[in-house]
Amino acid sequence: MALCCAFLWVSSPSKAQEGITITTDDNYPPITSTKLKYGGLGLRTVTRAFEVAGYPVKEVLWQPWARGFKLTKLNAIDAAFPWGVLPNRVDHFYFSDPFIYMINHVYVERTSSDRFVVPEDLKGKSYCNPNGYGDFGVIREYREKGLLKREEPLNMGFCFKMLATHRVDFVVAPVWDASYGIKAAGMEEEHFRRESVKIAETPLGLIVSKKNERGPEIIAAFNKGLKELSRTGELREIFASFDFLDFLPSDLN
Repeated sequence: MALCCAFLWVSSPSKAQEGITITTDDNYPPITSTKLKYGGLGLRTVTRAFEVAGYPVKEVLWQPWARGFKLTKLNAIDAAFPWGVLPNRVDHFYFSDPFIYMINHVYVERTSSDRFVVPEDLKGKSYCNPNGYGDFGVIREYREKGLLKREEPLNMGFCFKMLATHRVDFVVAPVWDASYGIKAAGMEEEHFRRESVKIAETPLGLIVSKKNERGPEIIAAFNKGLKELSRTGELREIFASFDFLDFLPSDLN
């Protein structure tokens, strides 16, 4: 999905020196996790982008997805990541350039007789996507039409527990989050099967509330810093340090 908004770089030194607050969740490795160096790939990318743009991050608030999203929308926190563009979000947020592309897949229990090859195979099924996670592509389309039933527990680990006990037909997740969720559920990846159906490739970036008077300036600072990280090769180094080069957007590589 293309982002069509552009912002002028009009930072004033006094406002930049105020710094910003950002929020993300703790359960999305290697993108975000308090157990990882620098808080994960995403947090490292975001903080470095702001640093090189002269717009320091003064505080990181670890919040559940839904709560962090709400606090950012209310302008209680300056920015949140990683979030994708959805129609119900564009009236409330400014969106940065993306720095990660999320490719969602469908996972089923290994012995399931269900086969998901084309999108139509999903109709009439139940799926799990954690609270605060967005629905993208055909999943969003079918859910809005009442053709899918969603369960949304606290995190991806619970999703795979629900799948293993046949409380949902499938789980929607990118590869990295599925691996984390299966491990968090105390199971092995061999217990599940990834289907071939194509769901969505979603760009993820930073969001700032349109209630924030510094919103355009914050977004411009991040975009400027991200481009600089890409130009110098530091962004590639960050992704490589988390063994995540396969997911580095081609336009930033």
